[in-house]
Amino acid sequence: MYLIYASEEAAIGRADEEGKDNNFSYWTEGKGTRWLTKPVPTADGMWALDVSEYDLDESEESATVDTYSPLEVEED
Repeated sequence: MYLIYASEEAAIGRADEEGKDNNFSYWTEGKGTRWLTKPVPTADGMWALDVSEYDLDESEESATVDTYSPLEVEED
């Protein structure tokens, strides 16, 4: 289950919010785990955040998608 964001900053903002709510060490001690999940770029220029284990509000629940198209990275 994913939320799709128009910018990396917006996706990181939501990931930060969840990290704070979970009292991850990055937020309590200034080091260590910051996020439950990290945003990833999508093929259409958006950012996907895996929120399968997040505490979502009603508007977020209704905005989730089951899949997204990942950005394909060409290997040299």
